[in-house]
Amino acid sequence: MTTSIEERQATWDDFLKRWPIEALNQMTLPQYTQAGDKDSFANWLETRTENLGSIWGGSSFKFGVFSRKDLSDKADQRGLRYDAEYGWFGKYGETSAQAFTTVRNIISQVAHAARKGDLATIEAADLGTVTKWKIAFLFQHPTQPCVLPIFKKESLHAVASRERRVSCSEMHAQLIAKRNGQDLLTYGDELWEQIQAIESAKLSTPDTHAFLMASDRFTPIKLATDKMAGFRTAGGLEVALALDNKTPTLYLSQGDWLTDEVKGQLTSVIPYAASKSRSSNIPANAPSLAEGTAIVKITIPTRLALVALCEAYDGEKVPSIVTSQSLIDEVSMPKPPLNQILFGPPGTGKTFATIDTALEVLDPAFLTLNIQNREALKRRFDEFRDAGRMRFVTFHQSFSYEDFVEGIRADTETDDESSSESLQYRVEPGVFAQLCTDARRNKQLEAKVGIREGAKVWKLSIEEASSSGETRTYCLSHGEGRIGWSQAGNLDTANLADPNLHLGVKERKSLENFGEKIVVGDVVVCLASRTTIGAVGVVTGEYEYTANVPAGVRKDYVHKLPIHWLATGLDFNVVALNNGKQLTLQTVYPLRRIKWPDLLEALTAANVKFSDLPQASPPAREPYVLVIDEINRGNVSRIFGELITLIEPSKRTGEAEALETVLPYSRSSFGVPANVYLIGTMNTADRSLTGLDVALRRRFVFKEMPPKPELLDAVEVDGVNVGKLLRVMNQRIEALLDREHALGHAYFMPLEKDKRMSRLGEIFRNQVLPLLQEYFFDDWQRIQWVLNDHRKPSGQYQFIQPKKQDIKTLFGEDVIVSQHRPNWQTNATAFDFPESYLGVIDHTLIS
Repeated sequence: MTTSIEERQATWDDFLKRWPIEALNQMTLPQYTQAGDKDSFANWLETRTENLGSIWGGSSFKFGVFSRKDLSDKADQRGLRYDAEYGWFGKYGETSAQAFTTVRNIISQVAHAARKGDLATIEAADLGTVTKWKIAFLFQHPTQPCVLPIFKKESLHAVASRERRVSCSEMHAQLIAKRNGQDLLTYGDELWEQIQAIESAKLSTPDTHAFLMASDRFTPIKLATDKMAGFRTAGGLEVALALDNKTPTLYLSQGDWLTDEVKGQLTSVIPYAASKSRSSNIPANAPSLAEGTAIVKITIPTRLALVALCEAYDGEKVPSIVTSQSLIDEVSMPKPPLNQILFGPPGTGKTFATIDTALEVLDPAFLTLNIQNREALKRRFDEFRDAGRMRFVTFHQSFSYEDFVEGIRADTETDDESSSESLQYRVEPGVFAQLCTDARRNKQLEAKVGIREGAKVWKLSIEEASSSGETRTYCLSHGEGRIGWSQAGNLDTANLADPNLHLGVKERKSLENFGEKIVVGDVVVCLASRTTIGAVGVVTGEYEYTANVPAGVRKDYVHKLPIHWLATGLDFNVVALNNGKQLTLQTVYPLRRIKWPDLLEALTAANVKFSDLPQASPPAREPYVLVIDEINRGNVSRIFGELITLIEPSKRTGEAEALETVLPYSRSSFGVPANVYLIGTMNTADRSLTGLDVALRRRFVFKEMPPKPELLDAVEVDGVNVGKLLRVMNQRIEALLDREHALGHAYFMPLEKDKRMSRLGEIFRNQVLPLLQEYFFDDWQRIQWVLNDHRKPSGQYQFIQPKKQDIKTLFGEDVIVSQHRPNWQTNATAFDFPESYLGVIDHTLIS
């Protein structure tokens, strides 16, 4: 569709006039999607704004819930749900109405995030990729755009980055940064021309593999051969790509769904007979299929053909056939222990190995497929860290229980009825307690109702307890939260410090909180009494000033927040959750002592039913990891405290012998979730430290990290084999001390890329010798034995030499000084000769 920039801008204006951002929360299901209705929101997205970026193709499930054209009976399958009028993803709700409520909240959240330029929130939204980015594009700030009119991740990868793990938000940010003030639609047209040229080009196997890895449509799966790469689509289609062919050849787990239209875009389609015995003409390396499932071999000419093939399978008319189990499930992968410690001498790569160890917990499939790609593993590790699923901390002598579990912190910000801002002390969670809180989040429910990650809980009073409650009733039934002080005017522009407004400190604070600090996705509880709350809701939109209030609302209640009230009519006591504190009369303030996961658990335990949800879904059990570097450097008994018992696998929350404790500062109940993993590192050679507490030691699985000289066997520096050098030094150290004081291979790994003798000399001078001094308490003779200096035929190749002193010249004839223990000195020139290192391996190698 070719239209001018002016026509497309007019389309954009028409869309925003028909669907202003404020109207999204009031949208009904028929308004969102109705077969044949050209004015529905979904039709505007896909058809009427097509000239602003296409989202055609694929399945109507991309809208989350959709009005069906085909009204024939359909059975639920693979997470898809149907009723007489609608189809929807089951993850959004048990009924179409419930699903729409979830989808509507996500749409509102995406639109408001786009208006603020918050790409991370858009990325995290659980809605079809093209749908949410099209919504974000349409609702973004008109003068500060952050989203391009390109919505498929595969298309963005063509002009931004081929790396699979680079997100849409990152690619939009990268491309927007290169816009240089150019008109957004014109710039988008130029990028789209590049994308079409790339996607229409002939593909080779490397290109196809890169495309599959980059596409968010495909998830890598493990195959039993390294000659093929395995992938799986969201709809269950399994694909095996042969890596040894120049022309990309794929084997599909199903073939009877292929249409003539799709076949016409493929170079070849070869069906294989399927049977219990696997016909001999089926490639041995093809996906491991369920018995009786057809296999098809296809050759892909272009990316467009590959996309068409995927859309045909993952579309609405996916056949109801048995698909094979994900191949990654067929690979024998032992479950990682909940608590483990990597221990060994210094320089053995313990901290280095925490990346692989963490990914073994967080994403074992990705680790398996990229085990040799350190850069990819580090990026994936960083993604989990940025998402909060992985935390990293280093223990040291000053690290305390207050840092790890919870402690008291000074704060100058008031949140109650104090007449002035003064120094206060608050209980703040430590790194481990916060991780446990995050691990207990019910992400499924949060996505359904629009609660953001890290949501704050706010207390809101709507009218006084002694009032008629008419305004409160109106707000709870109309999805609003309101407060008074109409004399302040619009809070977006008001000067609350103006003395003419006659506002006290607590009143100004309430207005600031309501108009500025509460954000979309935060949780609001409505006061019932000093000890109880009457309603719980989630903020779905931004602050609004309504000079004219609707009937049934007090005239001065002009300040409004859109709120989706999840539960009303409550009489729920929150004193225990609030650390034994009653609620205050201040109108709006954050309940810092209450975390949303704690509130949700308490409400669920009290059998509170949420609107639009029949019951709270069980929390998603995504694993969370805490990496503790140098775990034995801190006072572990003091740091862990009562958690020494709680981290034991059998004592985790949900287990048969689960235990909880009352934390000393917050006085709140605390347990360790079963999806929290602890990974520690321990240096066995650090003599300044005591051993781990026995009670803690028996609750960890210990994994030894010994030196690996074999990694250096192929590294030679001027004829010196570094692997042999390290191996023989460690053999001598073990004979003189023990194996826990060996030298790690990590010290020498830089020599893989830098094989200069000067680099080897730096390693020996600055790392090896100081470590040997520490090991042997400056017993230079033993150090000389480790370096084999005492057997080298020439002194110029000795690293350590006795230092000769003229005692008579120093002290005279009358002073007798024992020379039983000679002084030693470092021979600086020895570090420059290959013979010095060859002599360490074997002194006979020196000619």
